[in-house]
Amino acid sequence: MNKIAFGIFAAGVLCAQQPPGDAARGKVIFEGKGDCLSCHRIKVTGSRTGPDLTMIGRERRATPAYLERALLDPDADVKAENRGVRVTLKKGGTVITGRLINRDMFTVELVDSQGNTKLFPKSELSDVTIVTKGLMPSYKSKLSSEQIADVVSYLRSLK
Repeated sequence: MNKIAFGIFAAGVLCAQQPPGDAARGKVIFEGKGDCLSCHRIKVTGSRTGPDLTMIGRERRATPAYLERALLDPDADVKAENRGVRVTLKKGGTVITGRLINRDMFTVELVDSQGNTKLFPKSELSDVTIVTKGLMPSYKSKLSSEQIADVVSYLRSLK
């Protein structure tokens, strides 16, 4: 079957559209090959390292185009609350990275790669770097366009 379905009539204009993916296959990819639960959470399953996606399908911005871009080019639109942070401890020089939860005049709070919340007094840190890129990898070379469509369909079903 051709990947692009022609003859879709929308708002009085003939257009081409990517056929919708299959949510059931998308769930299998999300939980398996995509390894998305190693960072994301759906209800009580998964990690807290990345954003909770339990209700992503309800969000206004969760259009198929937005979700596809998030999978293929995740650094294109990283929300402030999803930015990474790298802190270096004064004592020992240990570097810890994670997703920034909060930063104020006195502390930096993050979720580390194991999903643990860490709170650091700034007085104990030699460096705090907000990473301008997101922590999520691109799936451009990891998943086929059909698999991407399936994952997008699954994410949109989460309500």
